[in-house]
Amino acid sequence: MSSRTRPIPILFVIDFFRNPHAGTEGQLCQLITGLDRRRFEPTLLVFKQSEYLDSVDFPCAVKVLGHSKLLSIKTWLSLWVIAKEFRLEGGRLSHVFFNDPSVICPPIFRMLGIRTIISRRDMGYWYTPKYLAMLNLSGRFVSLAIANSQAVRKITIEHEPFDLTSTHVIYNGYEFEDEHPAIPADLKELREEYPDAVFAVIVANIRPIKRVQDAVRALGVLSGETPALHLVIIGDGDPKALKATAKKLGIEERVHFLGARRDVKECLTGLDIGLLCSESEGFSNSLVEYMQAGLPVVCSAVGGNPEAITHGETGFLYSCGNLKELADCLKRLVTDSELRVRLGGTAKTSAMQRFSMETMVRQHQEVYDSLLNKE
Repeated sequence: MSSRTRPIPILFVIDFFRNPHAGTEGQLCQLITGLDRRRFEPTLLVFKQSEYLDSVDFPCAVKVLGHSKLLSIKTWLSLWVIAKEFRLEGGRLSHVFFNDPSVICPPIFRMLGIRTIISRRDMGYWYTPKYLAMLNLSGRFVSLAIANSQAVRKITIEHEPFDLTSTHVIYNGYEFEDEHPAIPADLKELREEYPDAVFAVIVANIRPIKRVQDAVRALGVLSGETPALHLVIIGDGDPKALKATAKKLGIEERVHFLGARRDVKECLTGLDIGLLCSESEGFSNSLVEYMQAGLPVVCSAVGGNPEAITHGETGFLYSCGNLKELADCLKRLVTDSELRVRLGGTAKTSAMQRFSMETMVRQHQEVYDSLLNKE
């Protein structure tokens, strides 16, 4: 193969890769998998090795930096060596994820003639004065930033040295399955135990930013009006405080904790309403998973959520923390089965049209091409 027709090398950089089902790591894995190998040759660089990478055949070559401390000269020197090797092999483009790589990679790569794209995928909850100072220095060496929602793009422009011309929005992409997967046995038993119940599900790890307690409290508000409503919580974390709240409100029998699951899509097949109460979201994978499953959605109107959910068409948006609004939205869906079906069907169609894996990969490839063509 001549140098003209050789696929373009791209170096993807992330500080760790531990879980292909996590938001950023999952999207990165799908992007690398979906790239047209006739046009692009990806390599993944991680700062630290992980059990996951040790145990699987990752869809591209993997290099390990072996160091991760930003203030360590070993980290900078090791990155220089790997980047120089990549450049000598013809590499001219890198795509960087997460915080620390966004600080260290751009200046080193620029010195070696490698263009850097960074990804921003949240509402900047991790921004600190220290990080912002470093990012505003390293950002001068970044060619382009990709955000996964307009809301994230706005936050990025406000805090980092980018503008509308140097940022792009590419929504997350997802695989779609035509067939409904089988409902897991434990969830099937739950439905049989409560045959008249309407099950709302929240897929989120139990931590403050996800405000899972709002879902429990909203169920308490509705306990006398909508006894059919049950809540299913899927996610990692300590449920003790939530269980105590449910017991205090007298609804402990209607709140079900499934813990962390690898079969979330299968679980969603057996549920009725998708729920998200977060106080900060760049672009939620859970929302699209709900939509894919044909569930009407109730979610807080924060971050990229209003870009995914159209109020009154694919679900309902409410003001974050407003339990009355949240309860009213849930009540409408619990008491009107036809509304649930209609909004759920529209949500599924919308997800298929707007958030496909093919669209996400194609748009990234277009950005790569446009940046390389400027040289």
